[in-house]
Amino acid sequence: MKTGYIIGIDSGTSMVKAALFDMQGNEICVASRSTPVEEPHFGWSEFDMDVDWKEVAGVISDLMGKCGVDKKEVLAIGLGGKGVGVCFLDKDNRPARKGILWNDARCAGMTREWIESGKMEQIFGATANWLMTGDVGILLPWMKEHEPEVLERTAHFCLNTNWMCYNLTGEFGSNATDFYSQIDETRTYSDKVMEIEGILDLKDKFLPLQEPWEICGHVTEQAARQTGLAAGTPVASIGWDVVCCSAGVGAVDDGQANIILGTSGVIMLTMPKFAHSPMLGCQTIHNIPGKWQQLIAPLTGTPNSDWFVNNFTCADKLQAEKEGRSVYALFDEVIDKVNPGCDGTIYHPYMNAAGERAPFTNTNARGNFFGLNLHSDRHVMQRAVYEGMAFANKHCLDAYTYPVSDIRLSGGGSKSPVWCQIFADICNAPISLPGGTEFGAKGVAWNAALAAGYFGSWQEASEAFCKVERVYEPIAKNVSIYADLYEVYKAIPYALFPAWEARTEFLKKHGFQG
Repeated sequence: MKTGYIIGIDSGTSMVKAALFDMQGNEICVASRSTPVEEPHFGWSEFDMDVDWKEVAGVISDLMGKCGVDKKEVLAIGLGGKGVGVCFLDKDNRPARKGILWNDARCAGMTREWIESGKMEQIFGATANWLMTGDVGILLPWMKEHEPEVLERTAHFCLNTNWMCYNLTGEFGSNATDFYSQIDETRTYSDKVMEIEGILDLKDKFLPLQEPWEICGHVTEQAARQTGLAAGTPVASIGWDVVCCSAGVGAVDDGQANIILGTSGVIMLTMPKFAHSPMLGCQTIHNIPGKWQQLIAPLTGTPNSDWFVNNFTCADKLQAEKEGRSVYALFDEVIDKVNPGCDGTIYHPYMNAAGERAPFTNTNARGNFFGLNLHSDRHVMQRAVYEGMAFANKHCLDAYTYPVSDIRLSGGGSKSPVWCQIFADICNAPISLPGGTEFGAKGVAWNAALAAGYFGSWQEASEAFCKVERVYEPIAKNVSIYADLYEVYKAIPYALFPAWEARTEFLKKHGFQG
């Protein structure tokens, strides 16, 4: 095997990370920078594309300076980043407006209308994708109505990873993970779905497609000066970060699921073929030839825990600071003493302005605690938040029609041993944690090494980079408790549908937002 290093870039919603790996998949060095998110109106989520590239170039430069590796030892660069949403480029390949992110909720009302009218079912019938509020298939009709002048100036629709690739190589490197919702089982753009959405006239603005395991281009002289990389270094892109993360944890075989416990709650299931059910979530190609991934993405990521920590745990923060340790380590210690099931206290993590999208779609959905009493202290509530997010993922796992044989857990939440055990107990299945921390970067790194010819097969590349380090086995007593509480958990949101609708009407009537 050739000696050298691979760099993986993971440009997420609010942070970009660059990681250096050796050819055995060992994580050598990591650098990170913040990437600002803007909210010009309630529920909108946008980013400045030029600022984003500046931070990407900067983090690569930071990594090269930090790791002390000669730039000629870097054999390939892998790219991945925020998917869904849309960016707009003019004829000179300059941004025509701010990019729109995956968690944008400006189309929540339109999404609800499309569901009620049956239009969403028609879309699903064409591509097996249930559109998110920040999806290109619903954003472009909104743009036609509200910002037609931007569409007139736009020559290309792209995503963050295409923008990174263009600035690095002069090529876009687009593949079917980028605008997955416009792709059918032939792995190409679907005229049928674009016609249903009313955007067929814009089809020529979508980028041509290549495969994710192909080289996109090579680092240009200009990009080399900006990043500290060697000009001519090959670049490959998987694209959508959730697919990158699945590759990075080794969820490459049929039936392997990756639960990403991060900013966005995501479950990715690897399958041998295109699937037409269940009627929710999304479907995209894998970076493994011939394989597909079915995504069920509840809007129930770690911001739920962040919200609770930021608003209710001042005393814990002060204690952790006094003891010189992480507040999350303190949480693990105190909530581990709380009874599993929190004595009947249940948390539903529907805190996103766009409501919930899986395993049901309801833009009116909002979070709640159920079963509180005068003895429910903050530690009971904190554990209920952890359990609620695990229940939400279990609710989605149960919706898959292809059998789940193996569960991998990744994302920031997987750093908590207590949370990992809660997932094992609630899912009643072993939870495997791969080695390393930067799984999105690791996935694009081995994919780039494969694309550049340093491995003979995807199996060889994946096995070299992805090794399981820890496994959490379910505890029988806790499994029994959670199985009973899960039935209560599932009943509550459906009972609240009328109340959520009434609350939305109340907000509209009085001009409130929330």
